[in-house]
Amino acid sequence: MNKFKNATFKVDKNKSGKNRRNLFCFCILFLFAAMNAMAQQQPVTGTVTDAADNEPLAGVSVAVKGTVTGTATAADGRFSLNVAPDAVLVFSYLGYQTKEVPVNGQSQINIALSEDARILDEVVVVGFGTQKKVNLTGAVGLATAKDIEARPVVNATQALQGLVPGLFITTNTGEMDKSMSINIRGTGTIGDGSSGSPLILIDGMEGDLNTVNPQDIENVSVLKDAAASSIYGSRAPFGVILITTKKGTAGKLSVNYNNSFRITNPIHLPQMMDSYSFANFFNAGYRNAGWGQFISDETMQRMLDFQAAGGTNTGGLLDDGNVWGKPA
Repeated sequence: MNKFKNATFKVDKNKSGKNRRNLFCFCILFLFAAMNAMAQQQPVTGTVTDAADNEPLAGVSVAVKGTVTGTATAADGRFSLNVAPDAVLVFSYLGYQTKEVPVNGQSQINIALSEDARILDEVVVVGFGTQKKVNLTGAVGLATAKDIEARPVVNATQALQGLVPGLFITTNTGEMDKSMSINIRGTGTIGDGSSGSPLILIDGMEGDLNTVNPQDIENVSVLKDAAASSIYGSRAPFGVILITTKKGTAGKLSVNYNNSFRITNPIHLPQMMDSYSFANFFNAGYRNAGWGQFISDETMQRMLDFQAAGGTNTGGLLDDGNVWGKPA
Protein backbone atom coordinates (compact mmCIF):
# COMPACT_ATOMS: atom_id res chain seq x y z
CA MET A 1 0.00 0.00 0.00
CA ASN A 2 2.85 2.41 0.85
CA LYS A 3 4.62 1.55 -2.41
CA PHE A 4 1.50 2.45 -4.43
CA LYS A 5 1.23 5.79 -2.71
CA ASN A 6 4.87 6.60 -3.32
CA ALA A 7 4.53 5.70 -6.98
CA THR A 8 1.49 7.90 -7.38
CA PHE A 9 3.26 10.88 -5.78
CA LYS A 10 6.27 10.49 -8.08
CA VAL A 11 4.06 10.53 -11.21
CA ASP A 12 2.24 13.73 -10.14
CA LYS A 13 5.53 15.40 -9.38
CA ASN A 14 6.90 14.60 -12.81
CA LYS A 15 3.78 15.98 -14.51
CA SER A 16 3.93 19.17 -12.48
CA GLY A 17 7.51 19.80 -13.50
CA LYS A 18 6.70 19.17 -17.15
CA ASN A 19 3.79 21.65 -17.02
CA ARG A 20 6.05 24.29 -15.53
CA ARG A 21 8.56 23.80 -18.32
CA ASN A 22 5.79 24.07 -20.97
CA LEU A 23 4.46 27.29 -19.40
CA PHE A 24 7.93 28.79 -19.34
CA CYS A 25 8.49 27.95 -23.01
CA PHE A 26 5.12 29.46 -23.95
CA CYS A 27 5.93 32.71 -22.13
CA ILE A 28 9.27 32.94 -23.94
CA LEU A 29 7.59 32.40 -27.34
CA PHE A 30 4.89 34.99 -26.55
CA LEU A 31 7.53 37.52 -25.50
CA PHE A 32 9.47 37.00 -28.73
CA ALA A 33 6.25 37.33 -30.79
CA ALA A 34 5.31 40.57 -29.02
CA MET A 35 8.79 41.99 -29.47
CA ASN A 36 8.71 41.00 -33.12
CA ALA A 37 5.31 42.70 -33.61
CA MET A 38 6.53 45.82 -31.85
CA ALA A 39 9.62 45.82 -33.98
CA GLN A 40 7.48 45.80 -37.13
CA GLN A 41 5.36 48.80 -36.07
CA GLN A 42 6.33 52.39 -36.79
CA PRO A 43 5.10 55.76 -35.51
CA VAL A 44 2.88 57.73 -37.86
CA THR A 45 1.99 61.37 -37.28
CA GLY A 46 -0.04 63.89 -39.25
CA THR A 47 -2.67 66.60 -39.34
CA VAL A 48 -6.35 66.45 -40.33
CA THR A 49 -7.88 69.65 -41.79
CA ASP A 50 -11.13 70.81 -43.36
CA ALA A 51 -10.95 70.71 -47.17
CA ALA A 52 -13.09 73.85 -47.46
CA ASP A 53 -11.14 76.31 -45.28
CA ASN A 54 -7.99 74.32 -44.38
CA GLU A 55 -8.80 74.68 -40.66
CA PRO A 56 -7.64 71.86 -38.32
CA LEU A 57 -10.32 69.43 -37.13
CA ALA A 58 -10.30 68.31 -33.52
CA GLY A 59 -11.78 65.00 -32.39
CA VAL A 60 -11.40 63.18 -35.71
CA SER A 61 -11.32 59.42 -35.20
CA VAL A 62 -8.14 57.80 -36.60
CA ALA A 63 -8.33 54.00 -36.50
CA VAL A 64 -6.38 51.09 -37.98
CA LYS A 65 -8.73 49.27 -40.33
CA GLY A 66 -9.78 45.85 -39.07
CA THR A 67 -8.50 46.44 -35.52
CA VAL A 68 -9.55 48.27 -32.35
CA THR A 69 -6.37 50.37 -32.37
CA GLY A 70 -6.97 54.05 -32.83
CA THR A 71 -6.75 57.60 -31.54
CA ALA A 72 -8.34 61.04 -32.01
CA THR A 73 -6.90 64.30 -33.26
CA ALA A 74 -5.99 67.04 -30.79
CA ALA A 75 -7.21 70.65 -30.83
CA ASP A 76 -4.66 71.51 -33.53
CA GLY A 77 -5.79 68.56 -35.68
CA ARG A 78 -2.62 66.53 -35.10
CA PHE A 79 -2.47 62.81 -34.29
CA SER A 80 0.20 60.18 -33.50
CA LEU A 81 -0.18 56.42 -33.76
CA ASN A 82 2.04 53.31 -33.91
CA VAL A 83 0.99 51.08 -36.81
CA ALA A 84 2.35 48.42 -39.13
CA PRO A 85 3.91 49.65 -42.40
CA ASP A 86 1.15 47.99 -44.45
CA ALA A 87 -1.75 49.19 -42.29
CA VAL A 88 -4.70 51.24 -43.55
CA LEU A 89 -5.83 54.26 -41.51
CA VAL A 90 -9.54 55.16 -41.43
CA PHE A 91 -10.37 58.83 -40.78
CA SER A 92 -14.01 59.48 -39.76
CA TYR A 93 -15.78 62.56 -38.41
CA LEU A 94 -19.45 63.43 -38.02
CA GLY A 95 -20.65 65.51 -40.97
CA TYR A 96 -17.61 64.61 -43.12
CA GLN A 97 -16.92 61.89 -45.66
CA THR A 98 -14.95 58.93 -44.25
CA LYS A 99 -11.54 58.47 -45.87
CA GLU A 100 -9.20 55.45 -45.90
CA VAL A 101 -5.47 56.05 -46.40
CA PRO A 102 -2.84 53.24 -46.74
CA VAL A 103 0.30 53.88 -44.68
CA ASN A 104 2.72 52.28 -47.19
CA GLY A 105 5.66 52.92 -44.85
CA GLN A 106 4.96 56.66 -44.51
CA SER A 107 5.73 58.38 -41.24
CA GLN A 108 3.84 61.62 -42.02
CA ILE A 109 0.23 61.62 -43.31
CA ASN A 110 -1.70 64.87 -43.75
CA ILE A 111 -5.23 64.68 -45.11
CA ALA A 112 -8.20 67.00 -45.69
CA LEU A 113 -11.79 65.81 -45.07
CA SER A 114 -14.71 67.05 -47.19
CA GLU A 115 -18.15 67.78 -45.80
CA ASP A 116 -20.93 65.28 -46.48
CA ALA A 117 -23.94 67.48 -47.39
CA ARG A 118 -26.32 64.51 -47.28
CA ILE A 119 -25.36 63.68 -43.70
CA LEU A 120 -25.56 67.31 -42.62
CA ASP A 121 -29.16 67.47 -43.86
CA GLU A 122 -30.18 64.38 -41.96
CA VAL A 123 -28.21 64.48 -38.70
CA VAL A 124 -28.03 67.22 -36.10
CA VAL A 125 -25.83 67.10 -32.98
CA VAL A 126 -27.66 67.93 -29.76
CA GLY A 127 -26.72 67.82 -26.10
CA PHE A 128 -28.07 64.30 -25.63
CA GLY A 129 -26.97 62.60 -28.86
CA THR A 130 -27.70 62.86 -32.57
CA GLN A 131 -31.04 62.75 -34.33
CA LYS A 132 -32.92 64.02 -37.36
CA LYS A 133 -33.67 67.73 -37.53
CA VAL A 134 -37.45 67.30 -37.55
CA ASN A 135 -37.20 65.34 -34.30
CA LEU A 136 -35.44 68.03 -32.30
CA THR A 137 -38.63 68.90 -30.44
CA GLY A 138 -40.33 66.63 -27.96
CA ALA A 139 -43.62 65.72 -29.67
CA VAL A 140 -43.59 64.90 -33.38
CA GLY A 141 -46.31 63.37 -35.56
CA LEU A 142 -45.40 61.75 -38.87
CA ALA A 143 -47.36 60.92 -42.01
CA THR A 144 -45.95 59.41 -45.20
CA ALA A 145 -47.05 59.31 -48.82
CA LYS A 146 -48.28 55.76 -48.28
CA ASP A 147 -50.67 57.02 -45.59
CA ILE A 148 -52.08 59.71 -47.87
CA GLU A 149 -52.21 58.16 -51.33
CA ALA A 150 -55.21 55.89 -50.64
CA ARG A 151 -57.41 58.68 -49.24
CA PRO A 152 -60.18 59.99 -51.55
CA VAL A 153 -59.58 63.70 -50.86
CA VAL A 154 -59.33 66.86 -52.96
CA ASN A 155 -56.70 68.77 -50.95
CA ALA A 156 -53.84 68.14 -48.56
CA THR A 157 -55.71 69.51 -45.55
CA GLN A 158 -58.39 66.84 -45.86
CA ALA A 159 -55.67 64.21 -46.36
CA LEU A 160 -54.23 64.98 -42.90
CA GLN A 161 -57.59 64.97 -41.15
CA GLY A 162 -57.60 62.25 -38.48
CA LEU A 163 -54.15 61.02 -39.56
CA VAL A 164 -51.81 62.70 -37.05
CA PRO A 165 -52.66 62.60 -33.32
CA GLY A 166 -53.07 66.05 -31.79
CA LEU A 167 -53.73 67.72 -35.16
CA PHE A 168 -57.26 69.16 -35.26
CA ILE A 169 -58.72 70.07 -38.66
CA THR A 170 -62.23 71.52 -38.62
CA THR A 171 -64.55 73.70 -40.67
CA ASN A 172 -66.95 76.19 -39.16
CA THR A 173 -69.44 76.43 -42.02
CA GLY A 174 -71.02 74.13 -44.55
CA GLU A 175 -69.64 76.03 -47.55
CA MET A 176 -67.86 73.76 -49.98
CA ASP A 177 -65.15 76.31 -50.83
CA LYS A 178 -64.51 77.31 -47.21
CA SER A 179 -60.94 76.68 -46.05
CA MET A 180 -60.58 74.34 -43.09
CA SER A 181 -58.94 75.59 -39.90
CA ILE A 182 -55.85 73.80 -38.55
CA ASN A 183 -55.01 73.64 -34.87
CA ILE A 184 -52.47 71.73 -32.79
CA ARG A 185 -53.15 70.72 -29.16
CA GLY A 186 -56.48 72.61 -29.00
CA THR A 187 -57.29 76.30 -28.59
CA GLY A 188 -54.16 78.38 -28.13
CA THR A 189 -55.54 81.92 -28.00
CA ILE A 190 -58.66 83.75 -26.88
CA GLY A 191 -60.36 86.89 -28.16
CA ASP A 192 -61.23 88.21 -31.60
CA GLY A 193 -58.40 88.75 -34.04
CA SER A 194 -56.15 86.14 -32.43
CA SER A 195 -54.97 83.13 -34.37
CA GLY A 196 -53.55 79.87 -33.06
CA SER A 197 -52.72 78.38 -36.45
CA PRO A 198 -49.43 76.51 -36.81
CA LEU A 199 -46.59 77.56 -39.08
CA ILE A 200 -46.73 75.63 -42.37
CA LEU A 201 -43.47 75.13 -44.27
CA ILE A 202 -43.51 73.52 -47.73
CA ASP A 203 -40.01 72.36 -48.66
CA GLY A 204 -38.64 74.91 -46.21
CA MET A 205 -40.78 77.83 -47.44
CA GLU A 206 -43.90 79.17 -45.76
CA GLY A 207 -47.02 78.40 -47.78
CA ASP A 208 -50.67 77.39 -47.86
CA LEU A 209 -51.38 73.73 -47.23
CA ASN A 210 -54.43 73.84 -49.54
CA THR A 211 -52.22 74.67 -52.55
CA VAL A 212 -50.33 71.36 -52.32
CA ASN A 213 -51.46 68.38 -54.35
CA PRO A 214 -51.88 65.43 -51.93
CA GLN A 215 -50.26 63.12 -54.49
CA ASP A 216 -47.09 65.28 -54.46
CA ILE A 217 -46.46 64.88 -50.73
CA GLU A 218 -43.54 62.67 -49.72
CA ASN A 219 -43.95 63.02 -45.95
CA VAL A 220 -45.42 65.33 -43.32
CA SER A 221 -43.86 66.11 -39.93
CA VAL A 222 -46.01 67.86 -37.33
CA LEU A 223 -44.00 69.48 -34.52
CA LYS A 224 -46.49 69.69 -31.69
CA ASP A 225 -44.13 71.00 -29.03
CA ALA A 226 -43.94 74.76 -28.31
CA ALA A 227 -40.15 74.29 -28.19
CA ALA A 228 -40.26 74.43 -31.99
CA SER A 229 -39.88 78.20 -31.52
CA SER A 230 -36.22 77.62 -30.69
CA ILE A 231 -35.73 76.37 -34.25
CA TYR A 232 -38.31 78.21 -36.36
CA GLY A 233 -38.72 81.47 -34.43
CA SER A 234 -41.67 83.42 -33.09
CA ARG A 235 -44.07 82.06 -35.73
CA ALA A 236 -43.87 78.56 -34.28
CA PRO A 237 -45.30 78.64 -30.71
CA PHE A 238 -48.50 76.98 -31.96
CA GLY A 239 -46.60 74.17 -33.69
CA VAL A 240 -45.07 73.62 -37.12
CA ILE A 241 -46.21 71.47 -40.07
CA LEU A 242 -43.31 70.47 -42.33
CA ILE A 243 -44.34 69.35 -45.83
CA THR A 244 -41.76 67.58 -47.99
CA THR A 245 -42.77 67.06 -51.62
CA LYS A 246 -41.67 64.22 -53.86
CA LYS A 247 -38.54 64.52 -55.97
CA GLY A 248 -37.42 62.78 -59.12
CA THR A 249 -35.72 59.41 -58.80
CA ALA A 250 -33.80 57.23 -61.22
CA GLY A 251 -35.77 54.59 -63.08
CA LYS A 252 -38.74 54.30 -65.42
CA LEU A 253 -40.93 57.29 -66.12
CA SER A 254 -44.24 57.09 -64.28
CA VAL A 255 -47.16 59.40 -65.05
CA ASN A 256 -50.16 59.55 -62.72
CA TYR A 257 -53.32 61.43 -63.64
CA ASN A 258 -55.99 62.26 -61.14
CA ASN A 259 -58.97 64.53 -61.63
CA SER A 260 -62.27 65.35 -60.01
CA PHE A 261 -65.31 67.23 -61.26
CA ARG A 262 -68.01 68.98 -59.30
CA ILE A 263 -71.35 70.30 -60.53
CA THR A 264 -73.52 72.45 -58.28
CA ASN A 265 -77.11 73.50 -58.81
CA PRO A 266 -79.15 75.82 -56.60
CA ILE A 267 -82.07 74.25 -54.77
CA HIS A 268 -85.40 75.62 -53.53
CA LEU A 269 -85.48 78.45 -56.06
CA PRO A 270 -88.61 80.64 -55.87
CA GLN A 271 -91.13 80.24 -58.69
CA MET A 272 -91.58 83.70 -60.17
CA MET A 273 -94.99 84.74 -61.52
CA ASP A 274 -95.37 86.07 -65.07
CA SER A 275 -95.19 89.79 -65.77
CA TYR A 276 -98.97 90.22 -66.39
CA SER A 277 -99.88 88.62 -63.02
CA PHE A 278 -97.23 90.70 -61.28
CA ALA A 279 -98.64 93.89 -62.88
CA ASN A 280 -102.17 93.05 -61.71
CA PHE A 281 -100.97 92.56 -58.10
CA PHE A 282 -99.01 95.80 -58.29
CA ASN A 283 -102.01 97.77 -59.58
CA ALA A 284 -104.25 96.21 -56.91
CA GLY A 285 -101.84 97.32 -54.21
CA TYR A 286 -101.79 100.88 -55.54
CA ARG A 287 -105.59 101.05 -55.74
CA ASN A 288 -105.95 99.71 -52.19
CA ALA A 289 -103.62 102.45 -51.01
CA GLY A 290 -105.70 105.07 -52.85
CA TRP A 291 -102.93 105.91 -55.29
CA GLY A 292 -104.74 104.92 -58.50
CA GLN A 293 -103.30 102.68 -61.22
CA PHE A 294 -99.52 102.27 -61.52
CA ILE A 295 -99.27 100.32 -64.83
CA SER A 296 -101.46 101.54 -67.72
CA ASP A 297 -103.90 99.37 -69.61
CA GLU A 298 -101.80 99.85 -72.77
CA THR A 299 -98.79 98.35 -71.05
CA MET A 300 -100.91 95.50 -69.69
CA GLN A 301 -102.00 94.71 -73.26
CA ARG A 302 -98.38 94.64 -74.42
CA MET A 303 -97.68 92.01 -71.78
CA LEU A 304 -100.51 89.84 -73.05
CA ASP A 305 -99.29 90.24 -76.65
CA PHE A 306 -95.77 89.27 -75.63
CA GLN A 307 -97.00 86.13 -73.85
CA ALA A 308 -99.26 85.17 -76.74
CA ALA A 309 -96.32 85.32 -79.13
CA GLY A 310 -94.33 82.93 -76.95
CA GLY A 311 -91.92 85.58 -75.79
CA THR A 312 -90.72 86.42 -79.30
CA ASN A 313 -92.73 89.57 -79.86
CA THR A 314 -90.40 92.54 -79.42
CA GLY A 315 -93.11 95.08 -79.90
CA GLY A 316 -93.25 95.67 -76.16
CA LEU A 317 -89.57 96.71 -75.91
CA LEU A 318 -88.85 100.44 -75.92
CA ASP A 319 -85.70 102.37 -76.82
CA ASP A 320 -85.15 103.73 -73.30
CA GLY A 321 -84.50 100.22 -71.89
CA ASN A 322 -87.87 99.76 -70.18
CA VAL A 323 -89.55 96.54 -71.20
CA TRP A 324 -93.18 97.49 -70.74
CA GLY A 325 -92.99 101.24 -70.95
CA LYS A 326 -93.59 103.89 -68.34
CA PRO A 327 -96.15 103.66 -65.56
CA ALA A 328 -99.66 105.07 -66.10
